[in-house]
Amino acid sequence: MKRLPSLKIGLIFTLLFLTACVPPRPQTNQKAELSIHDIQGCTHISPYVNQQVEDINGIVTYKAYQGFYMQEEQPDARDCSSEGIYVHVGSYPDVYPGDRVSVTGRVLEYTAGREDEYNLPITEIDPDSIQIVSSGNDIPAAVVIGQRGRSLPNSVIDDDETTQFDPDIDGLDFFESLESMLIQVESGIVVGPRNSYNEVAVISPGTLDARQMSAAGALLATMEDHNPERILLNMNQSNTELVNLGARLVKPVMGIMDYSYGNFKINTIGRVYFQNTRTEIGPVEMSDGLLSIASFNVENLSRNDPESRFRSIARNIVQDLNGPDVLTLHEILDDSGVEDDGEVSAHKTLTKLVQAITSAGGPDYTIIDNEPQNNADGGIDGGNIRTVVLFREDRQISLVGNPVRIGENLSIFRATRKPLVCIFSRGEEQFLVIAAHLTSRGADSPLFGSKQPLVRPEEGKRNQQARYINDYVRDYSNNHPNTRVIVAGDMNDDPWSNTISLLEGNTLTDLARQLPETERYSYILDGNAIQLDYILVSEAAAGGKDIFAIVHLNSQLDYVNKTSDHDAVIAGINLGE
Repeated sequence: MKRLPSLKIGLIFTLLFLTACVPPRPQTNQKAELSIHDIQGCTHISPYVNQQVEDINGIVTYKAYQGFYMQEEQPDARDCSSEGIYVHVGSYPDVYPGDRVSVTGRVLEYTAGREDEYNLPITEIDPDSIQIVSSGNDIPAAVVIGQRGRSLPNSVIDDDETTQFDPDIDGLDFFESLESMLIQVESGIVVGPRNSYNEVAVISPGTLDARQMSAAGALLATMEDHNPERILLNMNQSNTELVNLGARLVKPVMGIMDYSYGNFKINTIGRVYFQNTRTEIGPVEMSDGLLSIASFNVENLSRNDPESRFRSIARNIVQDLNGPDVLTLHEILDDSGVEDDGEVSAHKTLTKLVQAITSAGGPDYTIIDNEPQNNADGGIDGGNIRTVVLFREDRQISLVGNPVRIGENLSIFRATRKPLVCIFSRGEEQFLVIAAHLTSRGADSPLFGSKQPLVRPEEGKRNQQARYINDYVRDYSNNHPNTRVIVAGDMNDDPWSNTISLLEGNTLTDLARQLPETERYSYILDGNAIQLDYILVSEAAAGGKDIFAIVHLNSQLDYVNKTSDHDAVIAGINLGE
């Protein structure tokens, strides 16, 4: 996800969170001595926002690039009010941890990103003066969260549209009550492997719930529970070791509670030590009588990518997926990559991939690519990502007639990949494949965002796309009752969503329903395991049984070893022969 420059928005979030401000807003010229917890309050917006405050005392806990954090020496008795605050200097500050400082300045609420990203604000002081009162003081004790510390809410992120401040119940309010404070995590189990921003998601061993944990240790998000107990560790650059799913913290970790890009996270201090795990991926076995078909989102594959990436994806296809008969690939870039030059052909990119597959000992796939119009299918400008289909003629798979892209002239597919439809035969049997990559959910507001309940601006469009595909399948099946239909791809929505329900309708079955609910995931985002990739089929032949697997090629691995951000899904389809 692209990270955007920051801007300051104060008044708009005052309106958004006004009802959540428990203490009444004091008068501007109030003479009473203030503490940090008074400024923070039991609320998301400071009761002193946009007011001048004088002689705010605290101990410096951490120096940042353009400011520092300080913490109250004499905390109040309320857990709901944070004892820490950020002082934005605008340059590297001339203070040190252990300094007792007195700060005079203006209280602001800083919000990163665009307004439509719905980030939460951070309370800070924009100082007029900073006085060092003394040095060498003891740093205030860190607040321990998780095991042997404050318990985290384990099911609710927000249930009152931020009208109440309930840190014991709402995860949103729990983390806010610790904003800018020194935090310690005693132990943790990794549920989100290290990403490219050097972030890792952990949960406390005391919050484990077997009903939402996969065999490999993934934490499943559900319709009712998006796991507020996840703790994000934003590690500094001294941490370079691989961290896979299931790794364990071997030493307590300390840092400052911060917020950025839609998430609360702990900016860690010093090294973070993990005992890593190894993830084993075995090849998927298919009986000879079944048609094997897989779907794999290869995350903006470009011919300009390193050769090593092509080799890794080829090994995934050959070794882990066992060279499926039919393969739908998503997010293939055109031959000029991200250059916005009018190029739409992906022939060179696809040829390079097929050659890598054969070099890895795999089959010589035949390519089906129905090119999009320039910049008409969404994704990176100039990239012209598309869905393609590869198939094996050596397995007696033949294309019957020309492939088509459906929905090209419909508004519901504007700036979105158009489904690619192909009719194949194997022996006497025909089957129809619809390779689909529905509208992204990237515009959704964040789970830990200012907009509660969440907004999903593309959900309606995705629902319409799913209904359109289902209507297409229904009409085709009515006219060709003996031809099985397979819909495979990245549907960008959850198993319980309207998208999947509309896609299934009365004509298709989501094969992932064969798996235990705790094993239905193809993507891990900030420690939440979710399913985005599917294979759905029309009614099976009499006495036939299809099989299905999600092959965790990527979601469980440190980003260094990933070939994509998605796992692959694969099915064995009974064609009735």
